[in-house]
Amino acid sequence: MRKKRILFCGEATFLNTGYATYNREILTYLHSTGKYELAELSAYGELNDARGDSIPWRFYGAMPNTHSEPKSSQDEINEYSSKATNQFGEWAFERVCLDFLPDIVCDIRDFWMLDFAERSPYRPYFKWCIMPTVDARPQARQWISTYQSADACLTYSDWAGGILEDQSGGKINYLGSAPPSAHPAYQPKDKKELREKYDLDPDAKIIGTVMRNQRRKLYPDLFEAFKMFLDKSEDKNFYLYCHTSYPDLGWDIPELLHQHGIASKVLFTYICPETRMPFVSIFRGAVTESPYTNKFNAELSSVKSGASYEQLSDIINLFDLYVQYANSEGFGLPQVEAAACGVPVMSTDYSAMESVIRKLGGTPLPPQALYKELETGCFRAVPNNENTAKEFLKFFSKTDEERKYDIENTRKNFEEFYQWDKSGKVWESYFDSIEIPPIEQTWASQPLLQPSAPKIEVDYNKMTQSQVAKWLIVEVLREPRFLNTFFEARLTRDLIYNTSTASTGGMYFNEESAAFEGRNTRQPFNFDIAYDHFSQLNQRRIHWENIRLESMKQRMQS
Repeated sequence: MRKKRILFCGEATFLNTGYATYNREILTYLHSTGKYELAELSAYGELNDARGDSIPWRFYGAMPNTHSEPKSSQDEINEYSSKATNQFGEWAFERVCLDFLPDIVCDIRDFWMLDFAERSPYRPYFKWCIMPTVDARPQARQWISTYQSADACLTYSDWAGGILEDQSGGKINYLGSAPPSAHPAYQPKDKKELREKYDLDPDAKIIGTVMRNQRRKLYPDLFEAFKMFLDKSEDKNFYLYCHTSYPDLGWDIPELLHQHGIASKVLFTYICPETRMPFVSIFRGAVTESPYTNKFNAELSSVKSGASYEQLSDIINLFDLYVQYANSEGFGLPQVEAAACGVPVMSTDYSAMESVIRKLGGTPLPPQALYKELETGCFRAVPNNENTAKEFLKFFSKTDEERKYDIENTRKNFEEFYQWDKSGKVWESYFDSIEIPPIEQTWASQPLLQPSAPKIEVDYNKMTQSQVAKWLIVEVLREPRFLNTFFEARLTRDLIYNTSTASTGGMYFNEESAAFEGRNTRQPFNFDIAYDHFSQLNQRRIHWENIRLESMKQRMQS
């Protein structure tokens, strides 16, 4: 019996992003079993990226060759640039499928990064297993509809799984959570030695966080809570350590420090660009002098210029307490990295953090309220800064024995709940449970070449908009799998109101992705527009079916 072919779509596994790390570790585990043929379709990797040569499974880059040889043509570059979602692999997906012939396609990322697999002409020929990022509730109805259409769904957290099961009424084939783990570099280390290394007071107490400077990371509230804590504490030898970025997409860090009068009490990580060595300092601006070169070119750690796993492990081990202070998280990996270092954890008691903080045996920080975000329609947490300050006081009032127990228990819980092998086995169990049909029933099956029905004259006195929508889906688009879904409901709505939301790349399917391109605007919509658009989509499907037919003929001949 042949091995099952499994294609993972995500960020290139040679990168150090969260998505890339997850893909790499799960693929590494699956590869170690020797049971599968594996491949990755890699966002942010070029077609012939040399970094893919060392990967032990098949590598498909999603970007044109602009640095690699042979250089891509200008037409290829223009095609790639024509849609925002092409960066996630949309433009290459059908081509990769024809080359690899996957039995299973796996997507580990946000909705707008993965939904092109659902609307691919080749969707009938593979099982689709997804791991969407669920960072808040409620999830958009279109997202839930897409998740229902997948053959299987996993999540990073138990909380996320509960949300999906609740909103879908149990119609999502939910397999459970398969959370990420920490890099092996994250281990407990001697705090005294590290404090000496980074020229910090060995007797100081440090509350630390590792969060990018983004809107949903609540630095203004964290600064306020820390100031409240300092004001209430008799001992003033405390520091807040923020491993973050500035400038970035989020908050005005120097202004916040000034507002709360804590500039001398907040530490940051700067990176020397020449030595790649980090150093610790109070805020000295976006750029400061490097102690390693005496040059004025050191910047705060960032996505593009950050600390290595080993260096960040050192930094986290400087902390006495870790706090994840966000209005929501899809997971919040730094909590787990801190736990791997034996650093006790506090976090906002909402979203995936609910599951993580309890499994780690940390301290949940209940929000004082939830608010509904206009852009997404999701609830976000409003922290209770006064209560957080009290929890800081309570933690540092513990005896040495109690804090020693917290350290040991935190590390023990990390080892019990957050290990790559355990998460890898969840994926493995699903793959092994699937019976793969013969290729004659999938990739080598007869092509679907049915053209769209001729346009009809619509009289809404004789046909309802709902009936018209069904006709368009079945007779024009030729995709009956979209009946009784959000897609049909949206189409009916748009026919009633004669208007529609612009969607990513001009595709009608993904309304909720429109904001990704800044195109969340209304435009005229009617039966004629729908017919022309659906007819074009059906022509695209026929085009790719003909290519599949020719490709399979060539395979048989060779």
